[in-house]
Amino acid sequence: MVTVKFEKIKDKVAEFNAFVKEKKNVEGKVDGETIVFENIGRDDLRLLLKKFIHKIGEDDLRVISKSGVLTVVEKKKFEM
Repeated sequence: MVTVKFEKIKDKVAEFNAFVKEKKNVEGKVDGETIVFENIGRDDLRLLLKKFIHKIGEDDLRVISKSGVLTVVEKKKFEM
């Protein structure tokens, strides 16, 4: 079981679920700003999430993985 949390792009939850269904024929259970997937590996889901972020043009976001939970957060910006 892998959970995906959308902290920064909450309006894209259903769109990501459809994206995964199209690519891997797996549908997750949507609960607010999270989706729970049962029949897909964490690494496969992380790769799909990165591709989805690139597809929607949100290149200032990144994916953090911690104990079965993938979280979409903003990239840290450093000033020099």
